Amino acid sequence: MRNHAHLFLACIVMLFLLLVPFLFPSEFSTHLSILILIWAILCLSLNIIFGYAGQLSIAHGALFGAGAYIHSVLVMNTGMNFWMALLLTSCLVAFLSILVGMPSLRLRGPFFVIITLGFSVIFVSVIKNLGEITGGVVGLMGIPLLSELNIMGMSLESKTSVYYFVLACMILIALITYRIKHSSFGKGLIALSEDEDLCKSVGMNTMLFKTKAFVLSSVIASFAGILYASYLGVITPNDASYHQSFDALVYLTVGGVGTLFGSIIGPALMLLISEALQGYGEFRPFINGIALILLIIFLPKGIAGVVSRFIKVI
Repeated sequence: MRNHAHLFLACIVMLFLLLVPFLFPSEFSTHLSILILIWAILCLSLNIIFGYAGQLSIAHGALFGAGAYIHSVLVMNTGMNFWMALLLTSCLVAFLSILVGMPSLRLRGPFFVIITLGFSVIFVSVIKNLGEITGGVVGLMGIPLLSELNIMGMSLESKTSVYYFVLACMILIALITYRIKHSSFGKGLIALSEDEDLCKSVGMNTMLFKTKAFVLSSVIASFAGILYASYLGVITPNDASYHQSFDALVYLTVGGVGTLFGSIIGPALMLLISEALQGYGEFRPFINGIALILLIIFLPKGIAGVVSRFIKVI
């Protein structure tokens, strides 16, 4: 019975997400819900490389920004539509992640973390210095909005329709990551995170596994960035900094590393707390840091770890 309880929990979460615009009908609540879903997609991407493969990446803020900037520049300067720009951006980010991942994934522990942190710092420096293309320190403004999209004849003019579009994207990414986790590839990643040397000894190509995971994770992170920029209509260098990576790491840790449930509940809880404390915005990094320390001490498996004592979570 307990083994099937997670399906019931998933249905409850799904039903709640579908009813959010009706339960909280204000425009601001819908706006906040959209941001939570976008952050959930970023956390799902980080979960692949960190939660499954055990490789802590601080590059995801930069990859989030890379998706946002590349897609926005393509749409604004070349006249490409949203979908064509999405496809090309995904290919470019995949290539970029291979360039970063091939040398850095050969390293272990803190060395990989340092390399990905260095990449984030370099990326922000580059976009600040490409002012004619990226808008420099000010960023890009006037990015075509999601609300201007037309999908199969349906307009996304209202915030509610944008919410359901982003929700559909999040559900699709969640299903992809669920299938990855329960595939032979995902089981290989989990085995690799537990004992890489043992995996090598039985003939597993660990470098190939880690590179595939990093590339897939990077493309999903860039997709979150595309949704973010296209929803707000603006992107700045701060949105591509390593602070984004640390926030995603905190949200995922609060929710529960290695679980889909944690990737969604973590951003929801932390963003709601941040909104409740919006008058203390300058202390947000401090609050996130304290939350991370307390979670590691008292709830090392996050909220998902607590829930899993009663119901199996996915």
